[in-house]
Amino acid sequence: MSTYFYFAYGSNLLNERLQNRCPTAQPVATAFAPGYNVNFGKIGHDDHGGSGKGTIFKTNNESDRVYGVVYEMHMEEATILDRIEGIHLTLPTTYIRDANFMVQTDQGQQFQTVTYIADPDPTPPKPYTWYWALCISGAIQNDLPKSHQDHLASFDHMPDPDPQRPGKLEAEMLLKKSGFDHLLTAESA
Repeated sequence: MSTYFYFAYGSNLLNERLQNRCPTAQPVATAFAPGYNVNFGKIGHDDHGGSGKGTIFKTNNESDRVYGVVYEMHMEEATILDRIEGIHLTLPTTYIRDANFMVQTDQGQQFQTVTYIADPDPTPPKPYTWYWALCISGAIQNDLPKSHQDHLASFDHMPDPDPQRPGKLEAEMLLKKSGFDHLLTAESA
């Protein structure tokens, strides 16, 4: 079976989240993208005006690093991940699939990965607390550097106005299953 490497840096950092979507996904390394930073600058489109979603962007400073997890997954799941990330949509802010995104481990091992990048909005809305919690929990679960965990945790977040949103309910279930549901009650930064 043919496989590929995927670099997760946002809500798919949580192993249970990605494996719930793409069951063959297995974490193989923590790695970083030099010269990039991360924020919640991609606008998610929903019925309540949107919320911030994770994206990465070039900084022109090679000492900047976005940490994440390299997953190996079956090629057949690439279309599933593409659909989930919305690359087929024609909205003002959508993710672009980068199939040649290079990352490296602290030990110098390099991986050619697939990842998803959107141009960050200069004034994005806050992420929903459940989305923010997925990102933080995945960073903790995969033992990303504390400075990176703190950076993700520093962003303000807001309650989801739709208590029955399917993404929210799925996130709550996965956060509970993975032992990170306490983050759902975290105060905004």
